[in-house]
Amino acid sequence: MSVTGPDDRRGTEWDPVQALKNLTVEKAFESNETPAQQAKRLLSENLPVAVMSICHMATYSQIESIRFNAAKYVVDRTLGPSERVAASEGRNAWDDIYENVVTEAEDYLKKD
Repeated sequence: MSVTGPDDRRGTEWDPVQALKNLTVEKAFESNETPAQQAKRLLSENLPVAVMSICHMATYSQIESIRFNAAKYVVDRTLGPSERVAASEGRNAWDDIYENVVTEAEDYLKKD
């Protein structure tokens, strides 16, 4: 991935201006599709890749907070939002779990 956008499968940089031109040409051939319908179709067509990307980040990201947030997102989208914990002043249960893991890890590191 470059600063300007992700590389496509041919190894060239993604050009948002060209992508917009391509959508305009596509719109000319699909004249009965509104911009909202076109956007929804594009999101739907790319949903599997987006989900795979989130799952990949949850599993393989080298940054702990990205792994945690991606994993939390997958679980919340699959099982529903985390239940609120009254004892924690209305915070998500995930926040408490994360803090407990960090605290235990810090305690473990202090022992060495």
